[in-house]
Amino acid sequence: MLFEKKNVFLRPMNEKNAHIIYIILLLTGLFAGACHDEEATPRLPGNVGDTLERTIIFYMAAENSLNSYMTADSVEIAWGTDSLPEHTRAVLFLDDVKSSRLCVGMRGLPLQTVKTYEGNICSTDSQSMVNIFHDILRLYPARSYGLVMCSHASGWLFDDPVTKAQDSRRRSFGIDNGKRTTANQGQKMNIPTLAGVLEGCTHFDYVMFDACFMQCIEVAYELRHTADYIIASPAEIPGTGAPFTKLMRLLAATPTDAATAAAIAERYASEALSSTYRGAELSVIRTDRLEHLAQTTAPIMQQLLANAKELNTYGVQHYYPDLWSTYYPAFYDMKHLLYTHLDSATYAQWDRVFEEAVPTQALTPSWYSAYNWGSQQYLIDQTHTGGVSIYLPRSTHKTLGWIDDYHRLQWYKDLGLEVTNW
Repeated sequence: MLFEKKNVFLRPMNEKNAHIIYIILLLTGLFAGACHDEEATPRLPGNVGDTLERTIIFYMAAENSLNSYMTADSVEIAWGTDSLPEHTRAVLFLDDVKSSRLCVGMRGLPLQTVKTYEGNICSTDSQSMVNIFHDILRLYPARSYGLVMCSHASGWLFDDPVTKAQDSRRRSFGIDNGKRTTANQGQKMNIPTLAGVLEGCTHFDYVMFDACFMQCIEVAYELRHTADYIIASPAEIPGTGAPFTKLMRLLAATPTDAATAAAIAERYASEALSSTYRGAELSVIRTDRLEHLAQTTAPIMQQLLANAKELNTYGVQHYYPDLWSTYYPAFYDMKHLLYTHLDSATYAQWDRVFEEAVPTQALTPSWYSAYNWGSQQYLIDQTHTGGVSIYLPRSTHKTLGWIDDYHRLQWYKDLGLEVTNW
C-alpha cells in the first residue's frame, strides 16, 4: 500500500500541473499510436483467444462533452501498457465523436485498434454493452478481469425513457447522444440495468468508476454481485479523470486484494492533488461485506426515517453543493450522517461494520466542483467522513420522481424502508 492508514487524508503537494500534460498530448502527434481506427488490417497484440492472467477492460462512453478528455485517457492507457506485467493485456472500448472501436495493447505491443464497429453504437444501450463485453471476453479471455467504466454519471438516479427529453434531472451512468457530437443530451443507463449486464458477463475482481457521484451505497449494493471491490468517488471527479499511466500496474495486479484496491484509490487521490483540480474523494467498498452492512443499517434508518421524517442535515457532509437542488440530491456522506444522528455507543457499533465494508477512504481536504461555480468544496470532518454517500428522501422529491425511483432499488427493499412511509 502507498499509505498505512485505512482512512487516508491526503494533503496538497506542489507539483507540476497535470492539466498541462493533457494539452500537450492533444497538440502533438503522440496519440497517433494510441487507440485509433486508421489501420485497414490491424496487427493483433498477442494471440487472440489465449487465456492470460488478467485482462483490464476500459469502457469509455465518450459521445458527449468528455470526448477530448477520454482521447487523452486513451493516450495514458497506451503509455501505460509498457508497465503491464507479462501475461496481462489492456482492452479499451471507446465510443466517441469519431467512432465506436475496440483497442488492445500489452507490454511491447502498443495499444491499437483491432475492430471498428459499423454504425453508431449506443454505448449506454444494454444489448450493445452485452455484445461488446462478449466480444472482449471471447477474444481476450483471462483468469481474472478488472473493469474501469468512464463517462458522466449521477449515482443511483434513474433515466426515464419516457420523460428524458423533457426532464434533464433524471439520469444515471453514461451519456450517449447518438449524433457523434459533444452534446450531453442522450441515452443513459440505469444502475440495475448495468448490474444485470455485468452479472451476465463475468465476475470482476474490481469495478472502478471514473465517473462522478458513483460511490453511493445504493449503487454499490446494486452491484454487489458483480465484483469483489468497487472503487469510486462519492463526489465529482477531476475532468482529466484517473492517472491511468501511473495506475496500470496496480490495475493489472493479481490477485486484486484489499491492499491493491486501496493503492489504486490512494494513488488516484494523491495524483489529483497535483492537478488543477486540487483533489479527489475516493473509497473502496468490499462487496462481500455489504449485506452485513445493510442488516446493521436497516433498524437505524427505519428509526431515523420513521413516519416519513425529514432528517435535520445541518452540518452533515454532502457531495453536491446545493442541498435543495432539483437537479441532483445532496449525496450525504453516510458515515458522517450517522455520526451526527446516533449516540456514541450505537455509532461505534455501526462504524465497526462500516469500516469492514469500506476499508479505505482516500480523502483529500477539498475537491473541484463544476456545480459549485468551478470552486472547491471542502471536507467538514475528516475523521468521521466515510467516502460513501447515501440518499435521504424529501417531500419535495416526490414531484421529481425520485421517491418512486428510490423504491426500485434493492437497498431500499432490503432495508425494509417501506415501513417508514417513504
